[in-house]
Amino acid sequence: MEKMELMNQVEQYISDHRTEILEDLKTLVRFPSVSREGADGLPFGKECARVLDKALEMAKEKGFQVNNHDYWYGTAFLGSEQNDKGLIGIFSHLDVVEAGDGWIYDPFEPTEVDGFLIGRGAGDNKSGAVIGMYTMKILQELNIPLKSSVMLYFGCNEEHGMKDAEKFAKEHLMPDYSMVPDLFFPVCHGEKGNLKFKIMPKTGFSTVRSVFAGDAENKIPGQAEALIPFDENLFAACKILVATHPDIRVEAADGMIRITALGKGGHSAMPKGTVNAIWLLMRFLKEVDGLPDHDREIAAAYEKLLSDTDGIALGIDWSDEPSGSLVCSAVMARTEGNVPNILFSARYPVTDFRERIENALEATVDSQMFEIRIVSNNDPMYIPEDDHYVQTLMNVYQEVTGNTDRKPYIIDGGTYARKLKNAVGYGGGNGVSATFLPAGHGRVHQPDEARNIQGILEAIKIYVMSVIELDQLIQKEKGAQA
Repeated sequence: MEKMELMNQVEQYISDHRTEILEDLKTLVRFPSVSREGADGLPFGKECARVLDKALEMAKEKGFQVNNHDYWYGTAFLGSEQNDKGLIGIFSHLDVVEAGDGWIYDPFEPTEVDGFLIGRGAGDNKSGAVIGMYTMKILQELNIPLKSSVMLYFGCNEEHGMKDAEKFAKEHLMPDYSMVPDLFFPVCHGEKGNLKFKIMPKTGFSTVRSVFAGDAENKIPGQAEALIPFDENLFAACKILVATHPDIRVEAADGMIRITALGKGGHSAMPKGTVNAIWLLMRFLKEVDGLPDHDREIAAAYEKLLSDTDGIALGIDWSDEPSGSLVCSAVMARTEGNVPNILFSARYPVTDFRERIENALEATVDSQMFEIRIVSNNDPMYIPEDDHYVQTLMNVYQEVTGNTDRKPYIIDGGTYARKLKNAVGYGGGNGVSATFLPAGHGRVHQPDEARNIQGILEAIKIYVMSVIELDQLIQKEKGAQA
């Protein structure tokens, strides 16, 4: 069959099954599947288990061999899992970040508006699971001959550490090539490293009882809160000061002064356009007359450390030619006893390394006031732009879409690709934004997460053609090795 004729058949199938595709995606979005490690006696909680059961049920109904790997993750196969002719992986995840506040639409009752599907996980990344299922279904229905098998992976812990993918890597042979539909087209050939660390004062607050912000380690918080035991003079000072801080709310409740900072949340890898509520809260606390000097000093020091997203104030800024500048954001704030701690996520360039960052932090952060605790590190992932794998996918993307302007790129964030072999982020979305939504809405991890429907449908076509090309690449490579 000629390639153009095949592409037309694929496009026709997608058009004929548009309603079915969207209904499957809506079904998955209705599950509030936030990964909660160990909850309900399951690896990642009841909701992740429920959505995994549903996704595997869908895949089985479509004719695929499915496996539930003890609710850590699921797999669906077109062809045999044991295939020495080759294996192509498509890696999606079914877990989502917390919905958070400020939604216009119901986060778990998906809504179609102006060509977009709105709901938590509509883009990140339940659409990836649906793209994978229908890629395999079209390959099957159109009887497209493949020597390689195709595996679709359903993850349950991508947003909270990728422990599921780490377990997969220990238990299975890696696919020859893997695609991760968790980004935008064309090809993401690199991911910055991600170092997470806490900064906490050596001596805690005297009066401030607690600070709280953030519900995910990869999300800039849009709201932060501090509690202070009620005092009439302190409450009056806060009410006076709030007049010059429109993003702060102050109220008395349950014997406490509750101070709430309202910012603009978003993905910590994409801080442009966000306003970190932790920074707003610390900026306010440092100015409150009546708070002890020590409490105000802690707040002032934190405010300075939080004052940019390039790591300049922390002394860890860095950039390189392939991937650009380091990005660092505060993502969570908690209080242990009377000691506040703030968790930072630093996305560092592909040629950078954690030891440099740790040494720079120690040199910059006031060792008399603060201590630093390293929480975790994920090294960068990088495949050169001229690699044959990257170029194969670029050629498919350009051939299917006719778009030759978009180039391979590197992201500040992270996907399953960093846990796999020969893996890249590859679409999922077409990059079209829901401009009818207000600022701070519509992107991944924001309220009213929205994904362009046409982009989802086009992604299926791109993936079908990409699997065909990768199968040919694998056979060529195996032939050369014989």
